[in-house]
Amino acid sequence: MTQIGQRIREARTRRSWSQARLAKATLVSQPTVANWENGSHSPREAALERLTIALEVQRLWLLEGHISAPNAMHRTQPMRDAGYFSTPILHIAVLPWPTGENQVSALGATPMRHVAAAVRAQSPFALDCDDPALSRAFPARTTIIFDREIGTLQDGEFYLFEWQGKALVRRWRSQPERLEPAGDPVRFETLFPTSMPRILGRAVLAIRTLSD
Repeated sequence: MTQIGQRIREARTRRSWSQARLAKATLVSQPTVANWENGSHSPREAALERLTIALEVQRLWLLEGHISAPNAMHRTQPMRDAGYFSTPILHIAVLPWPTGENQVSALGATPMRHVAAAVRAQSPFALDCDDPALSRAFPARTTIIFDREIGTLQDGEFYLFEWQGKALVRRWRSQPERLEPAGDPVRFETLFPTSMPRILGRAVLAIRTLSD
């Protein structure tokens, strides 16, 4: 995930929007939003303008991660980023990846470390993800923050599932109900559950480590 892709996803999840809803607001398709977020494409100028309006963020923050009122797209509304600054900074436990059925069910091991993140989540936890089947959305060395409070399943969002006694992150699709990978579709299969698997968390933010 590129930095701009991560910020698009961050701003979208902060508003509790699905990719489909953001796509509708910016007059593009849902796969286009997915491509922005996973870094395979960057938004063009017109789309960038629509993104700043839909997500209520500054252009400079979206492009570079900086907040600067003189460079803001919407100078007459300096509080457009108030939502970001009002989001609490949480110290979130990064748990070991659950490897056995008992660990998956408990999902409460001693944290390996903590990460600080501005995120709206009622019961957050984090896992380090290094799954080739997710490489287009969550490259290697990505820490995913989940919320145990699931709410209504959103089509196109990523969730942590318990699948055949293992923890598995996949994208939820509703028609038909399936768990999609986010990697090479030739190498990684889409799963079609006969009954709804247990959902352990909803992915709300991804943090990628660029160096040791």
